[in-house]
Amino acid sequence: MKLKITLLALLSGFISTFAQDKMFDLLKDKTETNILYNRVFALSHANEMKTKEISTTYFLQVYHEIQRADFNNRLPKLEVIRKAATLASIKNQIPLSVLISDFESISENDLQNKFNLNASNQLELKNNETLELEKHAINIVAPIVAKSKTNEVTFVLNSDLIFNTTSREIKSIFYSKENSSWQKINQNQPFTVHFAANGTQELALKIEFTNGTSTEESISFEVNSTILIHRNSNSVMAASSITATIPYQGFGETAAVLGQGEFEIFLDNVDGVLDKPIILVDGFDPGDTRNTTTIYDLLNYGTNQNFADDLRNQGFDIVVLNFPTYTIPGTTTVIDGGADYIQRNAYILVELLNQINAQKVGAEKNVVIGPSMGGLISRYALRYMEMNNLVHDTRLYLSFDSPHQGANVPIGFQHLFNYMAYGPLGNAAVQPIVDGLIKSPAARQMLIDHMEGHLQSGSAFEFNTAAASLLPTGAPNFRTAFQDELNTMGFPTLTRNVSIANGAGNGTMNYTPDFEVMNHTFNITTSQRAIINLRFTPAANQTNQVSRFRGQQYVVILWITGFESLANSKAPTFTAGLDSAPGGRFDMTGFAGGLGTDPILTEFFDNLNADYFTFIPTWSSMAISGTNNLYTPVTASTVSPFVASSIPTINENHITFNAQNVAFALNEILNPPLSTSNPELESIWVKNPVENVIEINANYSLENASILLTDMLGKNIYQSNNQTIHGSLSIPIDVSKGIYLLTIDNGKQRVTKKLVKN
Repeated sequence: MKLKITLLALLSGFISTFAQDKMFDLLKDKTETNILYNRVFALSHANEMKTKEISTTYFLQVYHEIQRADFNNRLPKLEVIRKAATLASIKNQIPLSVLISDFESISENDLQNKFNLNASNQLELKNNETLELEKHAINIVAPIVAKSKTNEVTFVLNSDLIFNTTSREIKSIFYSKENSSWQKINQNQPFTVHFAANGTQELALKIEFTNGTSTEESISFEVNSTILIHRNSNSVMAASSITATIPYQGFGETAAVLGQGEFEIFLDNVDGVLDKPIILVDGFDPGDTRNTTTIYDLLNYGTNQNFADDLRNQGFDIVVLNFPTYTIPGTTTVIDGGADYIQRNAYILVELLNQINAQKVGAEKNVVIGPSMGGLISRYALRYMEMNNLVHDTRLYLSFDSPHQGANVPIGFQHLFNYMAYGPLGNAAVQPIVDGLIKSPAARQMLIDHMEGHLQSGSAFEFNTAAASLLPTGAPNFRTAFQDELNTMGFPTLTRNVSIANGAGNGTMNYTPDFEVMNHTFNITTSQRAIINLRFTPAANQTNQVSRFRGQQYVVILWITGFESLANSKAPTFTAGLDSAPGGRFDMTGFAGGLGTDPILTEFFDNLNADYFTFIPTWSSMAISGTNNLYTPVTASTVSPFVASSIPTINENHITFNAQNVAFALNEILNPPLSTSNPELESIWVKNPVENVIEINANYSLENASILLTDMLGKNIYQSNNQTIHGSLSIPIDVSKGIYLLTIDNGKQRVTKKLVKN
């Protein structure tokens, strides 16, 4: 009975104290360093310090744990370092930070055998027990920015990023590239190191102390240079900065701000003159991970094919608009352009359209392509210009899997990631995910169901459990206001509006409602573990538990839950939950690849039962009205503002270009609606794919027609004039596998068809 009472006391005490770090308060005087590592979840295993390939993520996690484990709170919070990193990345610099610290830990054996829990739920040494704390040392230099946008990488060691809780004094710090001689690093003086290739790079570092000791290590970071990956073309102009002339003040901001962007013009491969602009607008990109070249690559398809390349070979010019991270002039306030307010970015596009219209030669109207959030930015900008008597001179607006009625990140994932990042676990690697994917202005505007609509009053991470608060709800002050504004504006009226959806149009689901996504135990140490349960949102009018996190400590002879958090969800009566609806998929396997080597995140993604979730419901990408059921198939009677669309029969990854939607987009761009009725050309049909014969069929007799077949590089393959097409015409042809363009011209109008040879 005594054992049972003791265990119950341990259980109740641990639950009430572990999350508040009070369990170890009486042990402060037992330490020499005043830093007790047991006070935090040991995600980085800082007591087993790495010395090779130290990454930004690893350093930040180590720092975060030592800062929170310090009884004396001598180190600034992690947010200070993150802000310094953001400001430096805007300057294309990689700051180095130094952490010199000694700390202690209680061995697993002593933790289980030498302590009692007192009436105040604090650990006390048993009578006659002595405590020998294990001692550890950290001497680490690391980059606090993970990537460089240039291969001429500028590093800087700022004195305010050197943190030392010990008596050891730094004499000098050196670096060496590829076993070259050691070069001294001077504080607050930037230095540049050249790297010949993109990808993961290493740099050796050495710290010398005044006591004669030294340590050596290596750091790792990514080089992603536009110069090294730039498309080989003599017609490409240099990237240019652009500033909106219309300011925007978002919710919670104290003043209106002029948005800043950058654009690059990739001229055509025919005449090299800006005369047929196609403007490609970047989408949701927290942290500005894409540059103009990688945005261009969003139009890759097939094997080594790119839709923008195809268009340039046909005489069109590609203008790529990116939304970088920048500071408001005269301040240190940072704007993450890739996840900023949609309205502010739309005003940048308004200015770009004005500039392109002033520069272009001839009377060709623009085409605007908006992938993902870029489709909302484009829609808003074009319609804003119409409503304010501004000339956008645009004939075609192509929305590419854009969330016209909202986007989705599973509410269970939102709860879990936010709790892992800002709850007791304190996972530094997850914090940028939460800040960008969930807490950014654009995310708050677009997410149909947002965690901030479910938080308990006064809590940054605990969800409400009352039944009335479980239905999907957007971020307060963001979601409803934005969607109402967008709906009131409507769509552009002076353009042809078409859509590409990556979500299935036949009702095919992404997994099923209430699907079990994870049930896994993470063994952090031999005495600390986390248990995670995740599910997709439920079927219509049902309630389920979508997320549960339990942090446990092994005390005496039991695993005891020290902290726990959970989230429930309810689906509306009119539709099943968002997570499994037909729609463009968020590919979590690709997402995991961009998160570095954090072991907890690696283990997390390795143990998911689902590889993807619904990101942009088909219902949203097609802006379907007349129903709120996200699972309803798209039919001829479906009400949508788009006059034409490409919709697959299977769910594809978000922003996937393939033969089907490339052919659709190409036809829309090359064949604008005829200004006068031309039944002869409109009736032409060409058999596709072709074999050794091109078969042309027409319902009307077509006289004096010219026929031209070119490859995607613009090379003539076949040409014939003064042809008569009556009923059908067969043209023997011998071509290799690939994509070709067949143009038929009757002297008044012409039509271009895309052919595929398998």
